[in-house]
Order: sequence, then structure tokens, then C-alpha cells
Amino acid sequence: MGNIPDILFLDFLYYQSDVFDLYTIFEDRQKFFPIVYYNHPFPIPEKRKYFWTFNLQKSGKFKDTKNIEPVLEEMEKALMDPNIAPYVSCIQNPAPYRSSDLRYIEPLKESNINYYISNFDNVISDSYKSSLPKTSVQQGENISIDNSSRDFENSFRNTHRLSHRLFILFKYLYERRNRHVSLSELSSVLSSGSQKLSANGIRLSIFRLRNILREDLSSGLEILNYDYGYSMIESSKNCK
Repeated sequence: MGNIPDILFLDFLYYQSDVFDLYTIFEDRQKFFPIVYYNHPFPIPEKRKYFWTFNLQKSGKFKDTKNIEPVLEEMEKALMDPNIAPYVSCIQNPAPYRSSDLRYIEPLKESNINYYISNFDNVISDSYKSSLPKTSVQQGENISIDNSSRDFENSFRNTHRLSHRLFILFKYLYERRNRHVSLSELSSVLSSGSQKLSANGIRLSIFRLRNILREDLSSGLEILNYDYGYSMIESSKNCK
């Protein structure tokens, strides 16, 4: 205890910081110095310095961390180094998830598109849609409906006493069954005048309609959730 370090980096797995407080060892000797668990799995790579600083200040023992912040910053950079990170436990970023289930997403921002395309293969953005299999129906596209479909829709409405909104939702999804319908498309269809139906309102209607379909097994229909949209499929035919 003759030498006091500026900071001590410890292995999160070895010392089990959630059940063992190393600071208690130093209290009798009145020796205090910052302790950081460098490979704690919680912080994202770019937020490790902030996470370490926050926990030191939270301990109540280190109000001023300015003198060690440059060291924390250097450690943060080191742990993000691709030549180092693979050999440090707890801090590896997860590998990209790959799925065979192709789904559709509407990008929220242009800056999000590259991230989704590079990390998830079950995403199709508007920018890349022309080069990928078509899975959605453009809003306003004409759908040909035969008499048998209309008869089924009306029969389903009468049998389950669907409200006007639920019937519009059922009819719209049924006429576009086995295809993706975006959330924004449903919002336009289900909204009335200036009263815009919220995303939560659409989800609630989907929830109610899905429960009805689950009870009516004879219909052979079910509703799938997709990123920013839904699809009514003919489950009896195993369509996806």
C-alpha cells in the first residue's frame, strides 16, 4: 500500500463487482484510488469512458475525475482496436444476424439504410427495392377482386360483427394477402379526414383482428408482424 496508482483496471469476470466491493479493503487504511472494470459488458464501445466516469462519481468517493479522464479515453480507444477487442472477454460486438426470412422495412432516415443493409439481410429499404424481390404493394395499386372474395369478406364481417374500422382493415389486408402492407399505408387507409390514426391505434386494431382470426380457424388466415408493416397470409397454404 506504499504506492497509490492513478487508476486500477480490473477484470469484471474475476472480481464479481456486483457482489464484492473492493473499496472496503482500503477503508481501514484510508487509501482510495479509482477502480474500473474495463471489460464490463454493459456499455457500448463509444460510451465506455462515460460509463466508467459515471460509476466512479456514483460511488461518492471520486467527485472530480478530470485527472484520469485521459487514461479512460485511451483505454476506451484500445478496447475498440480490432487487434485487441477479439481477445478481451465481455466486450466483443455481436456478429451480424442473418435470417432466411425476407422482410420489408421502411427506413426512418437515409443514414439508417446502410446500417440495416450491412447488418440484417431481412431488410429491404426503398432505396434498394428495385434490385430486390418485390414484396410490397404500392399504395393505390388496383387490386382485382372476384365475387367469391367479396362474398367471403361480407360473410366474415357479419359472422364476427366487425366494426367499420376492423372491416376496412380486414378487407384491405385480405385483398393484399400474402403481401406486405406498410404501417404508413394502413395509416392512410384507416384514418378519417384530419383524424390521423396513430401507430398504436393500428396495432390495437391488428391485435383485435388477429384474435378473431385465431378463433376462426376455418378462415385459414393469420397476420404476421414485419418491420413497419404487416401481412395477412393464408396459413393453411403455408404462404409467407
